[in-house]
Amino acid sequence: MTLRPSLALGLVLWVFPSLCGCAKKRMAPAPPPFSYQLGDARSDRLEESLFKGDQALLSNQDIDRILTARVTLADRHRLALLRLNYRNFWDSEIAELEVENSEHLRQALRTASQLTQIQFVPALLVPEKRTIPYLREAAARFQSDLLLVYETRVRTFQHTRLIGTDEVQAEALVEGVLLDVRSGIVIHASQAAEGISAKKVAGDLNFAQTVAKAEVQATGRALVKLADDVVTFVNASEQ
Repeated sequence: MTLRPSLALGLVLWVFPSLCGCAKKRMAPAPPPFSYQLGDARSDRLEESLFKGDQALLSNQDIDRILTARVTLADRHRLALLRLNYRNFWDSEIAELEVENSEHLRQALRTASQLTQIQFVPALLVPEKRTIPYLREAAARFQSDLLLVYETRVRTFQHTRLIGTDEVQAEALVEGVLLDVRSGIVIHASQAAEGISAKKVAGDLNFAQTVAKAEVQATGRALVKLADDVVTFVNASEQ
């Protein structure tokens, strides 16, 4: 069977674009990956929040100022201390140990030559709402450049024995943040943990007193360790 020239030409013209179309589909480049570009169109960095509700607290401009701010400690010499959680002690000996812990904390912090004044915030100035703005205000009223806010937690494991002396293991965790009062920026955060094991001795009224003493002693060691970390940070900032 022989095709007429006009019919053959039409068939070629119909098949050729189809083949070209298939080739184009196979050779088409992959689409570029999807990305966000906010702010400066020349930059591929994401500089603004994608959630409008975030700006109800801080605007994008405020956050940018905070993140790019540089705080120096050259003129920060007065440090205020504030413990967030307090405990009521039913035993005078344990209460004395707690006072010693506070003094040991201050002594450890005094090793930083830059800190010329270290005081605990008076109870009358401690705000009811212990949020950063209120704590900052309390420190400012106390005329402190820096504020070290810390909290302690203790876990105990008791081993009661039928034969022998009862034993307790106390593990204390102390978390603290160092706040620059002028700017409101947390310039350092650290935590320290210490443990201690103790057995009931003849002078203890009961095993509950043994446990309480172990808790306070472990907390005191952790506080000194936290203070050493803060001193290291402050001394490094002077260099």
